Amino acid sequence: MKKIVAVLMCMIMVFSLAGCGKGKDKVVVYASCEDYRIEDLRKQLKEKFPDIDVVVEYYSTGNATAKLKAEGDKTEADIVIGLETASMQQIAPMMADLSGFKMDHYLEGANDDDNRYIIFEKYEGAVIVNTKTLQEKGLAEPASYDDLLKPEYKGQIAMPNPKTSGTGYMFLYTWADTMGEKQAFDYVDKLQVNIKNFTESGSGPMKMLAQGDVAIGLGMIFQAATQITEGVPLKVLQFKEGCPYNTTAMGIVKGRETNENVKTIFNFLNEDFAYYDKAIYSPGKILKDQEVKIENYPAEVKSADMSSITDEELKQRLIGQWKY
Repeated sequence: MKKIVAVLMCMIMVFSLAGCGKGKDKVVVYASCEDYRIEDLRKQLKEKFPDIDVVVEYYSTGNATAKLKAEGDKTEADIVIGLETASMQQIAPMMADLSGFKMDHYLEGANDDDNRYIIFEKYEGAVIVNTKTLQEKGLAEPASYDDLLKPEYKGQIAMPNPKTSGTGYMFLYTWADTMGEKQAFDYVDKLQVNIKNFTESGSGPMKMLAQGDVAIGLGMIFQAATQITEGVPLKVLQFKEGCPYNTTAMGIVKGRETNENVKTIFNFLNEDFAYYDKAIYSPGKILKDQEVKIENYPAEVKSADMSSITDEELKQRLIGQWKY
């Protein structure tokens, strides 16, 4: 009898320990946003959803796309956010139908007819200079893309790699659109002589500019505005072609859309964080009643013609020719 009681007590202890060791429900988000935006998102998710273990992992656009393609439906990701829309189209077959989620808070025409993702961001780019670095090196401000080819700028320019960065791709797209594809790559052949670094992420040139490592960076305007507010002597230049822009999207991996925790987190990203993110970080107009709270963001940004920026076939053709 004592042995039976002892066995029962052991079983109770085992089950009790198993229950105590049970972790919180987990939701994994692959994010291609900047590190400070991701950190802010992590903080908000932890505060608002203490009973859900939300893991936000950063991957650049190119790396996220490749990883998701390789993982397929076995991916640990439940939600993808901040992925360049043309790249999102590549993985659209593995994404869930979002037609049941709220979308009427976006501007008319902001999203296309594909319900497997939501375009939730429009980010604008420009050629940005560090005025102090230019002055120290005795360099004039460039007034055009052609000026960037001048020999005095050798080693003084940073640009994101279009193969890994949606920011880099929007510049390549603009050159192909305004010059023609062959002429665009002839241009890059000359430009690369002056490039100090083709960075993996879109934020790379802004970091190099802020540190004075280069005098000129091809990057995102909202990042420059943030740096200017922090006292970095940057200036946003708008060339005659207009400022390029790109869009990013978010979605749910197919099969995860029925998970209540995944739905809860996605609804927060889509309906709450989207407004916060646009007001604080990425103010390109995409939402109805959208606020802009970023200091030093240009009052008017003239956009380049980016009508085919989400064309997946075009993107693959262009980056397939990228060899730098």
